[in-house]
Amino acid sequence: MHYFIRIIQMVVLCVMAAHPAAQASEPLHLTSAEILFIDGFDYSSPSYFISAPINADAPAANWKQVTLPHALRPDHSLLGLSKQSEAPTQITWYKVSVAELAQTQPPYYLYIPRWKSDGQVAVYGDGRLLYQSHANLQWNGSNHPLLIALDGTADAKPPSEILIRMQHLRGIGGALSTLWAGNYPDLAWRYTAREWLQTQLPFMCSAAFLAIGIFSFFVWLSRRREKLYLLFFLMSLAAYIRTFHEYVGLERLPISDEWFGWLTVNSLFWLIAISHLFLLQLHRRAQPWLTKLVLLVSASSTFITLPLPGMPDATLSASPIYVALLLVGNVVYIFAFRNAWLSRSKDGLLLAGWSLICMQLGIHDWLLQNNFISIEGAFLGTYANMGVFILFTYVMFRRYLAAISEVEKVNGSLEVRLQARETELTQSHHRLREIEHRQTLVEERQRLMRDMHDGLGSSLVSALRVVEHGRLDETEVAHVLKGCIDDLKLAIDSLEPVDADLLLLLATLRFRLGPHLESTGIALRWEVKTVPALDWLAPKCALHILRILQEAFTNIIKHAQATEIRVATDANANWVQVTITDNGQGFDVVQGLGSAGKGLSNQVRRAESIGAEILWISTAAGTRLTLRLPIKRPSIAIT
Repeated sequence: MHYFIRIIQMVVLCVMAAHPAAQASEPLHLTSAEILFIDGFDYSSPSYFISAPINADAPAANWKQVTLPHALRPDHSLLGLSKQSEAPTQITWYKVSVAELAQTQPPYYLYIPRWKSDGQVAVYGDGRLLYQSHANLQWNGSNHPLLIALDGTADAKPPSEILIRMQHLRGIGGALSTLWAGNYPDLAWRYTAREWLQTQLPFMCSAAFLAIGIFSFFVWLSRRREKLYLLFFLMSLAAYIRTFHEYVGLERLPISDEWFGWLTVNSLFWLIAISHLFLLQLHRRAQPWLTKLVLLVSASSTFITLPLPGMPDATLSASPIYVALLLVGNVVYIFAFRNAWLSRSKDGLLLAGWSLICMQLGIHDWLLQNNFISIEGAFLGTYANMGVFILFTYVMFRRYLAAISEVEKVNGSLEVRLQARETELTQSHHRLREIEHRQTLVEERQRLMRDMHDGLGSSLVSALRVVEHGRLDETEVAHVLKGCIDDLKLAIDSLEPVDADLLLLLATLRFRLGPHLESTGIALRWEVKTVPALDWLAPKCALHILRILQEAFTNIIKHAQATEIRVATDANANWVQVTITDNGQGFDVVQGLGSAGKGLSNQVRRAESIGAEILWISTAAGTRLTLRLPIKRPSIAIT
């Protein structure tokens, strides 16, 4: 919101300045000044008030007339590329007359578009201190234009003379642009426009670049194989460090000049190295010798200029370092452009081409830094970085969209395949259900046929043979046929659904066998109580249970000579028990299981086939059969 307001303010001021009614008067444009150099050692704070001429510093006769903008080319032979605390200093005084300022309307301001002190700067009006820098000595925010109030105190009069004091290391600094003096409406729009273009716009772009880079870093954390996201983050971080000096420095920095200069100078090498690796990911044409060269030069500059005792100061030796950087950068991006062309990488061509342009703009900035061209110009590398930010963001955005598009295509393909697979599985399921249904019918038919063959069929065949030989009278034949009918009825009853209710199955058995028991004179005591449901009680299992119990009743009727049969049920946590007890004569259970007859053995086999247990306890007072049925579904296959 702050920057949005600043943009609106700048536009409004520009419109006001362009409108004739908004200009009360034309500001003074100062293009000449007198200059004075005073050599010394160490830094000294500016005086609050000085007399004119500057008697304490030098005689007035030493002032010389110069044209603004004025800048001396750096002389590193005087500086020796040594540490700032060990080098001699120089005070450069600029003196300009602003006597005509009294003819304009207050409030009065002095506008300095560009200044380069590489040290302290102070501004005096008629000998009274109006402004002084409070930042570091070398990195002091000289990229910011200055708008200084000349009558900011009560009863202040417009000064007739302006003195500008710059104290800097001997051999560098002391450059000044043309000056503007006038009232606030005449100067504010000029100051705001330059401030926004030189500092605010680069800061916004750099911050946006870093924000997107941080987002890219978190994307990389989840996609470690995508190295472009990590390189994009590292590039945004290096670019942020590089442009940091362009919008900070009016206030004192939290680190020393040496460390800040080391970061500022070497971040350019880091930018070139990271962009080289980024471009490698685009055109995929590796050149190991070039990669080694870039990394070697970057590492050498980084370590040689470390702010350690005996090491050269990165800021003071920046000029020759930048020459080496321009050479390496041009070589890197020429090869990157060639490789991108050979690999038909449009993104690589775009980025490599713009990087080459940036290197040429870097030549302009080097000339401006060393005062070969007018200091009132702007450092174009700042705007080149904006282009780098836009292009790299565009490339990452395109790749992001391409990844989303690819995911959507894959998802669409997967959806089509999934639908086809679901259709295929549905059809397969229907076919399996149909096959399973048919198989169930076949198995049930075979089971019934087998059971009828073993039970009803065997009894009918035996009876037929006896009748054919004339061994049975009509009563016995009728008895045999009734038994066969009972077998048939039990087989039919087993097909009726019982819904896991054992009591319903026992009631069916009672209904079928009750009349037969009455005809034999045997009393039936029914002591059945409620038991848990058996969810596995299918028709196949029901027939096995009916056959087991039918065999028990048949044995009692034929062999036990009993007068009473008691049927009871009981249950615990795991089992349901059906007990059949008679008061007839007992029998030897072991002998019965081992005899040639298959009655008891068949009962055991049927019980085992449904996961049940059967046991007999027989004495002279009677026999008790116990059938234990599991409550939970048996783990064995029921046959």
